Amino acid sequence: MNALPAKTQSLLRTFVLIGAFTAAFYILINNDGILTISAGVCIFLFAMMMLKESFKILASGVLDVFLKKVADSNAKAFMFGLTLSTLVQSSGLVTIIAVSFLSAGLLSLSAGVAMIYGVNLSTAFSAWFVGYFGLKAKISMYAMPFLVFGVVFLMSANKRVKGSGMFLLSLGLLFMGISWMKEGFEFFKDSFDISQYQLTGVVGLIFYTLLGFAVTAITQSSHATLTLVIAALSVGQISYEGSIGVAIGASVGSTILTVLGSFSSNIEGKKIAAVHVFFNFFCAIISLCLIKYFLIAVDYLAVPMGLAADDYVFKLAIFTSLFNIVGVILLYPFIPQMVRALNRFMVSKDGDQEIERAKYISGSSTEFSAGAVESLNKETTRLLHNTLTIVARAICVTDEDVASDRSASQTITERNVPVETEFEALYQKRFKGIYSEIMDYAVRASNDGALSKHTTRIMDIRRANLFLASAVKEAQLLNVNILKYGFSDNLYVREEYSHIRRNLLRLLRLNRRITQADSHETVEEIKEALRKNKNKFDAIASSSLDSLIRERRISDSVATSVMNDTSLSRNISKNLYHAAEILTRTQESEV
Repeated sequence: MNALPAKTQSLLRTFVLIGAFTAAFYILINNDGILTISAGVCIFLFAMMMLKESFKILASGVLDVFLKKVADSNAKAFMFGLTLSTLVQSSGLVTIIAVSFLSAGLLSLSAGVAMIYGVNLSTAFSAWFVGYFGLKAKISMYAMPFLVFGVVFLMSANKRVKGSGMFLLSLGLLFMGISWMKEGFEFFKDSFDISQYQLTGVVGLIFYTLLGFAVTAITQSSHATLTLVIAALSVGQISYEGSIGVAIGASVGSTILTVLGSFSSNIEGKKIAAVHVFFNFFCAIISLCLIKYFLIAVDYLAVPMGLAADDYVFKLAIFTSLFNIVGVILLYPFIPQMVRALNRFMVSKDGDQEIERAKYISGSSTEFSAGAVESLNKETTRLLHNTLTIVARAICVTDEDVASDRSASQTITERNVPVETEFEALYQKRFKGIYSEIMDYAVRASNDGALSKHTTRIMDIRRANLFLASAVKEAQLLNVNILKYGFSDNLYVREEYSHIRRNLLRLLRLNRRITQADSHETVEEIKEALRKNKNKFDAIASSSLDSLIRERRISDSVATSVMNDTSLSRNISKNLYHAAEILTRTQESEV
């Protein structure tokens, strides 16, 4: 049987979608309960999206600085995760923030684990918040002033005021969404009593756990799922035991967003995602296995709090708190063991793009030893080697070629196939992290009174890093035309670019040698060779290029590219020379 034509299949899909939309629309407008609940959920989710956006605006440029201050202690990181997740009402968002900061090296793995535990505990605050403000009070009245001031502030041209307006508006919409969900279930209670069809016992508990997981997977928000079940519980549309199952499932379902967010992170980010998944599955298994004892504990705690025996909304809040508190109590003391296990079993594969961090300096230290200059020098020398790798990739050669004793001409002749490089990824991986930490350390070291006598040398090392940064940028620009013309079918064009590549390869080899030199005489000899190498990049005086233009062997546009790229190569040569000269001078003065 022949398949339907693509056009017919597309038409059928369109009709199916229209039919499904029409059916859903008909069901909604003919059932006030479903319509109100659906609208409430949508408003709640939209409010959460606005809350996240307002958080990004208000925390822009501040969050990473603040995080550095709290990341030096597990307890601080725990409280940071707890507070932030409570404020933005999204454990998934804060977990992704933890993943991204750990991937960028702004957060230690130990602090990241503690932060995740705090994030998970914040779910309990959501249950108490919704239970009290959402259901025990007329929350729609609270929503109105937030909506009014939110819209007024949102009209401001000032970014911060606009962000504040978005924050207030999102709170108002959150309250409105909760109110509508509650009203929707009250409509249901009057027209259709869901509670008479509820499952009980172990089967019911497992069913509602899976239901909570599914709803959270769809809404991507455990807070939204918890709010929905509290609204249903408040009007008797779900049993107390069923709501507990949904709460457990929602906690497990919150891991999906984290897992998806970790796909684009490095191995450190994946470790944090694994911690989040482990914590929630661990708590879910413990609570399901010991559900009888959890319920007894909830009833016991409800008495001194003055809760009625049938006040199931607050009992659910107590259970949610116990669920997470037990997990934190059992797992928090074993953070060091957790870190060791993660480092042992989650090892980076060869293809993972690990961001390199400073090795010889401490980016978080506030006290500088007498060896600060030496540490800076070592770290910058390491960065120089990484810069040589980046420039080598720009001219389509390898680190092995730079270390080889073969002639530059032979090497370039053999490397006759263009090799494309993801320069942004390479820059992020091999350069940016180390460079940023060096500059930060150098600035703070310069302001340290105990190191005032070393200020000049520290400033020189900062200049060396700036030279390296310029060389990297110029290498990226050069790579574009190396790929375009360096392997051209036009032999004359290819030879001009081979000339550039040969000279740069010699330059890279000299810079590599100078960092390995063990005597002053050798250093001076290599410096002289580097000075001579700089003079080879002079396109204006190149008689061969003039001849090629006159004989029309190459076009004017290509000739212009050759001259520009020769100038870029000369700049790379000068920048690497200056950086190497500063480093060897600083190194000799330390000796």
